[in-house]
Amino acid sequence: MSNFFVSDDVAAVIWKLANPRPFEHLSFEDALRRLIPGLPPAKMADNEHKIDCDPLLEELKAYAALPRRAHTPSAKEWAASIQELKSIPNLNTWNAICDHLGIETAGDSARRKAKKWVAVHRPCWPEVPETGT
Repeated sequence: MSNFFVSDDVAAVIWKLANPRPFEHLSFEDALRRLIPGLPPAKMADNEHKIDCDPLLEELKAYAALPRRAHTPSAKEWAASIQELKSIPNLNTWNAICDHLGIETAGDSARRKAKKWVAVHRPCWPEVPETGT
């Protein structure tokens, strides 16, 4: 294959006239093929193969529609079901409940810490609910 010297200004004009789409990987040869009528499009190499992207796109869309996190049970509803906690204001989160009960979470899930604490210290209270799956 022959190599030809092309000055930068000529290459810039060809690139501008070829009008590549944003983020399109267009080689100089492909840009010339766009501009010169009658040139056949470049053939794919034998080792290249076409991929049907539609099934992959559908799979990605289905995956994107799946929920990412499990539903967290309402701390406010659980606290309202307990007579001792019902009258305490601002027990809206599991962290607030743990703070009120003096439970150290130490970076762990406040709901899980409250569940363990209730099982040991207040077994007559309603069980702390599990997260949804």
